[in-house]
Amino acid sequence: MANAALVIDNVALAGSIAASSQALTMPVSKLLSPHPSERWRSLSSSDWFVLDNGASISADTIMIGGLTCSADATLRLRLSSIDATGAAGDVLDTGPVVDGDARFDIKYRSFVTALAAPLAWRYLRFDISDPGAAYVEAGFVLEGLREEMAVNFTQGGSVQYVDRSRVAKSSSGMSLVWNDNQFRRIDLSFPWVEEAQRYGLIEQLDRVCGRRSNVLLITEPDAQNLPRASFYGLMTDVTPVTFGVLFDLFGKQLRLDERI
Repeated sequence: MANAALVIDNVALAGSIAASSQALTMPVSKLLSPHPSERWRSLSSSDWFVLDNGASISADTIMIGGLTCSADATLRLRLSSIDATGAAGDVLDTGPVVDGDARFDIKYRSFVTALAAPLAWRYLRFDISDPGAAYVEAGFVLEGLREEMAVNFTQGGSVQYVDRSRVAKSSSGMSLVWNDNQFRRIDLSFPWVEEAQRYGLIEQLDRVCGRRSNVLLITEPDAQNLPRASFYGLMTDVTPVTFGVLFDLFGKQLRLDERI
């Protein structure tokens, strides 16, 4: 089991994006929004988008979130160094990916790939085919380098679903429910953070991201279900860094709410 890892710099946000088609009020530019529910919607059941990073980038983690696919959907990721259409896939071509693959789960509405080593590319092409659907959708795209924690989180962490529905009792004693959406919340403790990561990854996480910028936390980068192990959202608290029993060891509590 690999240690938990973080991606805190989404280099895709500096790129430009185009799609094979788009609904007037749901353009492909929504994919560079911080809100996964602000989706790009196509005009047919089989469409694609291409992200141009403007120059070659180096990354090892890609996530496409906010997908609204059925169980029959097929995805395909291609990375290219020179082909502006992305179709060449000379850097990486996943081929068809279906629900149940370690990288794609319709229940978690995301596709996640954690490469074994960084690759260099300029163009990212993502194809979505969903037979029987009137359109396909996606909410955001992330590219970046992940950094694994040198020492993993300890027992006692938690994952929970936060249901935003409102429940109230009527005068007759009935429970009235106003349905709302829900999201996942994760709380992990890292009591043995080494000095290099305390003043590197953790310092950047607190100082640059804070509670205002999305980050990606992968609890298990080699998981058999990467979408389930991936949490994309905001830190709920900028928790203090604690000093350990040794001067070169520190502690950090990481609390994250999945963004919807």
